[in-house]
Amino acid sequence: MKKKIIIIGAGISGLYLARSLEEKYDVLILEARDRIGGRVFSQNHHDLGPSWIWSHQKNVLKLINALGLELFSQFADGYALYDTKDKVETFVAPPSAPSARVKGSLTQLVNALKNKLFNTEIKFLDEVTSVKEEGGFISVKTQKNNYVCDYVISTLPPRLAAKLEFSPKLPRELESKMNATQTWMGNSAKCVVEFKTAFWREKSLSGFAFSHVGPLGEIHDASTQTQTALFGFVSSNVDMDNFEALLKEQLVRLFGMDLSEIVNVRMVDWKKEKHTSCEQDAKPLSAHPDYGIDASAYSDKILFSSTEFSFVEGGYLEGAIIRADNILKQLDKESNGD
Repeated sequence: MKKKIIIIGAGISGLYLARSLEEKYDVLILEARDRIGGRVFSQNHHDLGPSWIWSHQKNVLKLINALGLELFSQFADGYALYDTKDKVETFVAPPSAPSARVKGSLTQLVNALKNKLFNTEIKFLDEVTSVKEEGGFISVKTQKNNYVCDYVISTLPPRLAAKLEFSPKLPRELESKMNATQTWMGNSAKCVVEFKTAFWREKSLSGFAFSHVGPLGEIHDASTQTQTALFGFVSSNVDMDNFEALLKEQLVRLFGMDLSEIVNVRMVDWKKEKHTSCEQDAKPLSAHPDYGIDASAYSDKILFSSTEFSFVEGGYLEGAIIRADNILKQLDKESNGD
């Protein structure tokens, strides 16, 4: 009889792990949301969570290729804009590492992983509250059900994972580290504005803008093969009650555009997504957080696999795959008796 593994979370980590484990184990995914993807989320083929992939991220690129998905280059040709209280300046942005996006949005990636699952059950709207190791087995309690398994893999961000009731309790040092680790995108609100035309390209602009005024602090071209759009990260001090009016003011100020060009405005405030972030995550960041958490001393049956636990490329999709692969190696060693 196959040993049973429960994976907490149906994001990219959970789906990737399930795909790799289901042949050897009886796999069940428990997901608090009513959808797969976690922080990978799109509307009308526009990514409202992570979107970029870089050429050095070999693991996620290998996965994308294996799933038969296509990439296209991020548009960055033309001048950039610097938005201050007094004026808008045009400048040549320094070269950055070429980045790419998945054709059809990153939702294609999680959908493709889900479609590769043949023996894994996903239970939606089933939020885990406690994980207890006793008598050689793991008891997992949710708001609706109780489950028993041989292994549990949590793919929750560390701060959310630390809120679960564990038995045995997490070591104080591990719990402190998890609570101190910023949830990637947990402080972000991302906005995509769809337009009739890519008017900025006609003005030799790349779509990249950096603003001290807001409401978008950083803007990039978000156009796809069939749609023209810009996306931006919402500044932390924005009056959200008047967001759309402020957004239109900014777009006119930056691009001198006609507001009739706007087709749609879409936004996700990840600070308000309780299954992604918590109150601690809302603080603005000055730099990419220092990621990597070693939880190996806690238990060989209760494991942690989210991108924030990865010492390499932590916070990115690449980090999620690297961490998951480390978990798979750990399980292989145990099953082989090494």
